[in-house]
Amino acid sequence: MIVGTAFLLSTETARAAESLDWLADPGGWSGLKKQWQKAGVDVSIEDVEELWSIPTGGALPSQHYVGLTDVDVVLDLARLGGSSERDGAWGKFEVSALDLRGKPFSNYPLYAFNQTSSSEADPNLRLYELAYNWTSAGGHIDTRIGKLDLSQDFMVSTTAQTFLNASFGWPMLPSNNLYGQGPASPVATPAVRLRYVFSKGWQAQIAVADDNGTGAKSFINNTDPWNQNQDPGGTHFNFKTGTFVIGEVAHNVNHDGKTGTYKAGFYVDTGRFPLQANQDVSRRGNWEVYMVMDHTLLKNRGAGELRGFVRWEYTGLADRNQISSSLDAGLVLDGPFHRSGDNVGIGFGYAAPSHYLMLQRPDGSERHHGNEYHLELTYAAQVLPWLVVQPDVQGLINPSGGAYDSGKKVKDALIFGLHMDASF
Repeated sequence: MIVGTAFLLSTETARAAESLDWLADPGGWSGLKKQWQKAGVDVSIEDVEELWSIPTGGALPSQHYVGLTDVDVVLDLARLGGSSERDGAWGKFEVSALDLRGKPFSNYPLYAFNQTSSSEADPNLRLYELAYNWTSAGGHIDTRIGKLDLSQDFMVSTTAQTFLNASFGWPMLPSNNLYGQGPASPVATPAVRLRYVFSKGWQAQIAVADDNGTGAKSFINNTDPWNQNQDPGGTHFNFKTGTFVIGEVAHNVNHDGKTGTYKAGFYVDTGRFPLQANQDVSRRGNWEVYMVMDHTLLKNRGAGELRGFVRWEYTGLADRNQISSSLDAGLVLDGPFHRSGDNVGIGFGYAAPSHYLMLQRPDGSERHHGNEYHLELTYAAQVLPWLVVQPDVQGLINPSGGAYDSGKKVKDALIFGLHMDASF
């Protein structure tokens, strides 16, 4: 009887262990992925599922679903060719695709300048990036060419990546002022990007791209504000509107073990942009300057590492831009409650509209837009090695600087979200 009981206990223990192994690595995917990587093929899959609720504020209370699946394949040409040279010596070819689901809700009912979620997009199945990447032997030179998402390389605050609000990724100023929100996810654009890493923590990068990834004929499209549906498959390669050039210098620092990165950059665009005061008239040229600061504030104090960031953008061309300046900042604590994979963050941001942008009141009179502000409190929990569950609370103050809907001012909004990210 004792032997039988012991056998049953050991069997149940083995089953429990197998169950835990499956949760840690569903279907043995990581082992299969490593085999493919050795052969020169790296496949990555990310699936994002989000639920959002607006219990109060905006044009009306509402609930929303947003989802996306990103499949990315990278081919190491040296390994595929059977070369004995180092990995990546011949460069790497990358292709990715996005399946975008749900319906955007930041334009309506929120009337926000910025998107509540970086996963918000027009529902489409589209080609994302198609690129060739080469890195020199010493790692000093890195270049990419193809259809690129430049928001992965420029204006990036690594600390801000914890947050869900889209403005903490690709900032509000380029998102509102450029064609189709600029060369940022889910739209990629024909481009060449060159990066050079200097000694002592300095690096510089520059990219030259088409400024209109979807090839939309008109900058303003009231029926398709983001112009993503002008190229729903992501297969259009446009070279007709203008040239977009973006450059950035970054410096990594270390003060008594507290690391940081300081960036300064700019972009210029040779395309034509409608004037805010008269959209029937357009002017050629646009520009922006920006700064990004990321730094560790507290380190190894028991509760985790505290990091902070500030990012600022400005353009002097208020006559042709919806947003003149924007700023976002925040704090992120890594490893709260002694959970090494978790992050908790609080962030703040605002957008200052152009003084040429006028708001019409219900009585027919006009006034200038005010600033729009947003707040976010978020907690990202690493539930499984491949799964992050992230509850999120946001506040939207003065949407679009004082927008009206059906004769009534759009109210400040309280927004609750649940984000789930599975990466394989």
